[in-house]
Amino acid sequence: MDEAPKEKENLLKRLFFNRDRLGAFMDAILAIIMTILVLELEKPSAPTLAAFASLWRAYVAYAISFLWLGSMWTALHIVWDRIERVSQRSVWISILLLFWASFLPYTTSLVQSWVAYRAAQGVYGGIVLLTTLHLYWLYLSLSRDNEASYAGSYIKMAKRNLRIDLLIKTAGLIIGEIFWPQLVAISVLIAAAFMLVGRINFRRRKAGRTCGRKSGRKAG
Repeated sequence: MDEAPKEKENLLKRLFFNRDRLGAFMDAILAIIMTILVLELEKPSAPTLAAFASLWRAYVAYAISFLWLGSMWTALHIVWDRIERVSQRSVWISILLLFWASFLPYTTSLVQSWVAYRAAQGVYGGIVLLTTLHLYWLYLSLSRDNEASYAGSYIKMAKRNLRIDLLIKTAGLIIGEIFWPQLVAISVLIAAAFMLVGRINFRRRKAGRTCGRKSGRKAG
C-alpha cells in the first residue's frame, strides 16, 4: 500500500534538483562576478586626489553595474526562499543567465574606457538586457515548477515588475544608441532602483497584511 507514494517521491527526486545547491552555486558565481568588477577598475596615473577624481566615470560605471547585480541577486534570493522545486529546465536557464552575467565586468570596462561611444554602451546594454530576459525566463520556468506553491504570488509580482524593468532598459538602449549613448547605463540604474523599490513595497505590504491578520485574531 505504501509503494505508490514512495515511487512518486522517488520520481520527483529524479525530476527536480536541490534548490539550495543551485541557489548556493548562483550566489557564488554572482559574488565572483561582483568581485571581478572592482578588479577591472583602472588605477590612477598618480597617487593624488586629482588623479582619482579624473576616474570618476569609471567609478560611476562600476557602481551602476554593482547595484544592478545586487538588485538581481536580491530578486533571486527572495524567490529561492519561496520555491520548493527546481526542474532541469530551470537549472539550464540559470546557467545561461550566469553566462550572460559573466560578461558584465568586461562590458563595464568598455564603458569605463569609452563612455560616450555607442558601440561600448550598446554592448553593455545588450548584455544587461540579455541577462534580464533570462531572469524573466527563469521566473516563468520556476512558476511552472511550483504551480501549487505559495511562491506564486511573489513570482507573479516579480514578473510584472520585470516587464517594466525590461521596458526601461529597452527604451534606454534604443534612445541611447540614437541620441545620447550614456542614457544606456543610466537606464540600467533607473531599472535597478525601480526593482529595489518594488521589492521593498512588496515586503511592506506583506508585513502589513501579517500584522492585520494577527490583530484580527487577537480581537477575535
